[in-house]
Amino acid sequence: MLKGITEYWLCVGGANVDVQGVTSARLLPGTSNPGHVQQVAGGVARNVAENLGWLGEEVQLFALVGEDADGEWLRQVTAKSGVSTHGMLRIAGKSTGRYLAIRDLDGELYTAVADMEVNEAWTEELVRQAMERLPQAAGLFMDANLPVPVMHAFLEEANRLGKIVAVDPVSVKKAEKWRPFLHGVHVLIASIDEIEILSGQSLHSFNDVEVCAKRLLEQGVRQLMINCGEAGLYLCREAESIWIAAPPAPIREAACDAFAAGILFAQHRTPLLREQAAYGMALAEMSRDKHRPYNLELLMQRKQSFTGKEMQIFERE
Repeated sequence: MLKGITEYWLCVGGANVDVQGVTSARLLPGTSNPGHVQQVAGGVARNVAENLGWLGEEVQLFALVGEDADGEWLRQVTAKSGVSTHGMLRIAGKSTGRYLAIRDLDGELYTAVADMEVNEAWTEELVRQAMERLPQAAGLFMDANLPVPVMHAFLEEANRLGKIVAVDPVSVKKAEKWRPFLHGVHVLIASIDEIEILSGQSLHSFNDVEVCAKRLLEQGVRQLMINCGEAGLYLCREAESIWIAAPPAPIREAACDAFAAGILFAQHRTPLLREQAAYGMALAEMSRDKHRPYNLELLMQRKQSFTGKEMQIFERE
């Protein structure tokens, strides 16, 4: 479907079913809690692809699913956004990935279990199929749900072809996978906890974040977008750095994936870090409101509401 198109994002990584239980009162461990349970489509790469698709971007998603009802359901849900899903490859004998999360009534994650064995089933042939799409792609997005050799292979080929490479560590545990491969990453979108793992140091102050980010730039990352929670967002590259005030609603879980999609959407639209972050925050907010399909006019309106929120945290030397 996408052959001949030169402006599509290639997203490679996880696609899974998210089952979430949210309590209706303060969570009590060790006992049954009243609440509600819902099933939604998940996986970082899948979520990013879907958000880009709703924005009207051409997107090719490569992710592994099982030969089961969950896998077919994921393909159908994802296709509704306009994402090309022929790269959602069915793996015989495997179950589609599942992510089970238990949340308190305020949405805070209490615990979670990730059953993602299917993501280890990448073969050289499957990698080759996905890489055939790289030469015509505008850029590559990867998450850390991939096996390390697969991540490395995609990164090397994308760098050889001169493609933008954007990555998301997914979680604190999976962030370790990226430590050997930071050179050649154009855009790293991560939480402060994931940055601690990538840098191997604890971050306790704004200055710590800036010093750590500088070291990651020295290791080859070209641009960092760091979500520091209530402290705001720290954005930097070699010639520019800026703190942005945290949005009213925290950027976490699925909203993080929408934020990442907004950053990708902005890559060919503006070189300004503040503008890119505004796209990300606007899309994260819209994703909570369940606007489907996304209205580009509304995105631009919400983006403008965030653009002016630059915040100087302390005096720079």
